[in-house]
Amino acid sequence: MTFPLLTDQVTQTLRAQGGRMTAQRRLILDVLQASDSHPTAEELYALARQSDPSLNLSTVYRTLNWLEERGFVSPRRFDDNHAHKHFDPVQPDGGHVHHFHCRKCDRVIEFSAPQVELLLEQIRGEIARQHGLRVDDAALVLSGLCMDCVAKS
Repeated sequence: MTFPLLTDQVTQTLRAQGGRMTAQRRLILDVLQASDSHPTAEELYALARQSDPSLNLSTVYRTLNWLEERGFVSPRRFDDNHAHKHFDPVQPDGGHVHHFHCRKCDRVIEFSAPQVELLLEQIRGEIARQHGLRVDDAALVLSGLCMDCVAKS
C-alpha cells in the first residue's frame, strides 16, 4: 500500500517542531512507503543503504521511533517470540489494517473488515470500563497457515 501524504505530513510536523526533513529521513520514508511487505528496522536499513551507503542503522531506529511516537507508523510483531517490530505507515483516513501471519512461510496478508472494527471497538470499550483505562489503539494479528502452506501439508 502506498500513502502519498506521509512524507508531506512528516515534513509539516518536523517544521512545526523546528526540525527539518533530511535526505536520510526522506529516504527512510520513501523506502517504507514503497515496501509491499511489513519491513523491520533492519530490512528498511538494508534497502535504504542501497541508495545511501552512509546511512547508519541508528538513524533508522531513531527515525522509526520518532515516527511511531507521533502516530505516523504502526509497529506490529508477527513472529512467535515477538522479537522484531514490523512497520506499516498509518492510513491517512484513520482506518485500520489487520494482518494474518503464516507461521510456516512468514507471509503476511493485510485485510480490513468492518465487522472486525466493530468488535475491536466493543472490546476496547469493555476493557477501558473494566479497568479504568484509556485504550488508544487496537490491532488484530491472526496467525496460522496460508492456503499455499495448507496445500503443501
